[in-house]
Amino acid sequence: MVDALVLAGGGEGEIEKKFGISNRALLVIEDRFMIEYIVEALKSVSSINRVVVVGPVREFQSRIGKLVDTVIAPGDNPFQSTLRGLEFLRTQEKVLVTSCDIPLIKGEMIEDFFLRCSKKEADFYYPIVREESYVKKFGKGRRTFATLRDGRFTGGNMLYFDPGIIERKRDLVEKIVESRKNPLTIARLLGLTIIIKYLLRVLTVEEIEKRAEKVTGIKGRAIITPYSEIGFDVDRVEHVEIVKEFLKKRS
Repeated sequence: MVDALVLAGGGEGEIEKKFGISNRALLVIEDRFMIEYIVEALKSVSSINRVVVVGPVREFQSRIGKLVDTVIAPGDNPFQSTLRGLEFLRTQEKVLVTSCDIPLIKGEMIEDFFLRCSKKEADFYYPIVREESYVKKFGKGRRTFATLRDGRFTGGNMLYFDPGIIERKRDLVEKIVESRKNPLTIARLLGLTIIIKYLLRVLTVEEIEKRAEKVTGIKGRAIITPYSEIGFDVDRVEHVEIVKEFLKKRS
């Protein structure tokens, strides 16, 4: 069984300022807190055991405490919050970590991701979405895409990994997590050859995986998901209206 962490540490982004809330996870969309959609999706997956939210305890406990196994206080950043979650879970099994702002996610999308991961042996898995798939569903917007020989990709908003890699490579993993949305920074961590190939747009997903394993000792796999919803996070005001439209279509 897999345990899941939902990171909801908060911040002062565009969403919080526009709607006058302290945490975007508590943004109300169609009469529900945004984080409820993520929790519902996770709990619908048969292979997921515990669902733990990492966020302000008092705020979340009173609002969604009954929907999850527990709420624990966050760290100073996503990586520190993940560490706190892992300390609570104390599991040797792989853990799924998601953000709190992907309300269009559904259980079947997570199950598909797990299925694709099961076909490749690795220490951690990271979903990526093709640009054409994302744009077809959500439009271009202001999204970062990495240009590789295989195509243009954006990253998903979850990680599935063996918690043991945190113990073995803590500092390195923290750098990777902090740089996850900056393709060039990731390339710098992997060396000059990777940078040159990336800039020339001849770098492949497989080359990144192999080089990363050689440099870090961590076996990671990028999983191309057909579900653009995994890459769509609500961090701008215009995203809220897009989510409302999709949720209305579902109902």
